[in-house]
Amino acid sequence: MASSPDNKALIRASFTQVVEPLHYDEQAVRTYFAPDYRQDVDGQTLDFAGFCQHMRTQKAALKALHVQFTRIVAEGDVVFTNHTVTLETKEGRAATIKVLAEFIVRDGQIVACDELTRLVSGDDQERDLGSRR
Repeated sequence: MASSPDNKALIRASFTQVVEPLHYDEQAVRTYFAPDYRQDVDGQTLDFAGFCQHMRTQKAALKALHVQFTRIVAEGDVVFTNHTVTLETKEGRAATIKVLAEFIVRDGQIVACDELTRLVSGDDQERDLGSRR
């Protein structure tokens, strides 16, 4: 299958509109993520409601968050990312997390994500930030 620049743009936009803002926006989540969305992250599985709760919890804990993509590769409805998340909690702890993720896109929405995260630097308390609910 040929790569899809539209799917890469969709993934980038989902990070800009859903992941990076420090406020929770249900409409933005529903724009980018399908109602049957499923995320497997570090051995835990989140459905759409679990993902929404994860986003709420994450945003309540953070003072700053930035995502830097090292690589985004798309082939058909599959998009792989290698990205780094730098963050600061409201308590003042800083962390850097490396993320490898495989997204499945259908009909203009993300339907699945299989993700591995690794705490590169920072407090061990942030190790579960990729799946914290």
